Amino acid sequence: MPLQVRHQGDQSLIHRNDYVADDFHTPDLVEQARELDLPVGKGYMAHWYFEGIRMAYSRWHYREPFTAEWRADLEVVHLHFNLRGRVLIENRRANTVVHLAGYRHNLFYYPGFEGTMRNEELESETFILQFTKPAFLALAQQANEPLRRFCAAVLEGEQLQLSAPSLHLNLALHTAIREVLNCRFAGPLKKLFLYSKALEILVLQADAFEQAQAPRRYARTDYDQERLLFARDYLIQHLALPPSLPELARVAGLNEFKLKKGFKELFGQTVFGYLSDYRLADAKAQLQNRQKTASELAFELGYSSVQHFSAAFKKKFGLSPTSLRQ
Repeated sequence: MPLQVRHQGDQSLIHRNDYVADDFHTPDLVEQARELDLPVGKGYMAHWYFEGIRMAYSRWHYREPFTAEWRADLEVVHLHFNLRGRVLIENRRANTVVHLAGYRHNLFYYPGFEGTMRNEELESETFILQFTKPAFLALAQQANEPLRRFCAAVLEGEQLQLSAPSLHLNLALHTAIREVLNCRFAGPLKKLFLYSKALEILVLQADAFEQAQAPRRYARTDYDQERLLFARDYLIQHLALPPSLPELARVAGLNEFKLKKGFKELFGQTVFGYLSDYRLADAKAQLQNRQKTASELAFELGYSSVQHFSAAFKKKFGLSPTSLRQ
């Protein structure tokens, strides 16, 4: 049957996708996008699929927290990236409950889904990447040890998730997802681009799992990790006027030593290395969408001059900011 989403309270149909039933196995790229204005809230949903690979993106502003009933019978490997909001996912068929906060992700295999999704905040943003079972096995059996073990479980039809708890979303994954959403290609080139990004995201998630297994010296406790995540989010929210290290340590409730060491341990970069890369990735996305000029971005992102911004951009991406708007 197709995917169905119903309000748990009155069982009214919220969303239905008939394409799920056809296994999204088509040689040509199929893409759809639409704005939705429903009793539960306003949202935007888009998806792209071809040859057993599907990507989907949604963002919602809900009128109140609510629980939706979900049902889909398609057998897929499901990469779930929760970009914003908090969600509680219960799969009754697998007898599992997964909680995903913002900037968290995981990899699941279920031969079908029937359960609930509880949106605990009014704003949500989600990206998913799905592979049919044959498509995933063809790609992942030659990957690293965690994915090979996952493949073996998929072959046996075992329902599982890659990591408990779910993983932190690092900058490399966040950038790859944004590049999918800001893709400016069309036709066969877009299909090739999305295929390359599907492989990249799968590899980056497998690498994130391996990195998460390494022993931690500085971000050892849940409290330490929560404070470092707060520091990362605070940094992103103040791109134009970033705090100094002592200021960031103070607002995060950490000493400066733990902030510096723990941040690099958890996110793989120094605090200001992360800030610089995030600002440039955000600028690239806005330039590709023709939202702003290089001059506007240089000012908004806190660069001392357009020349300084252009030099940093070219060093990072190998091309000038103006070339993206031509």
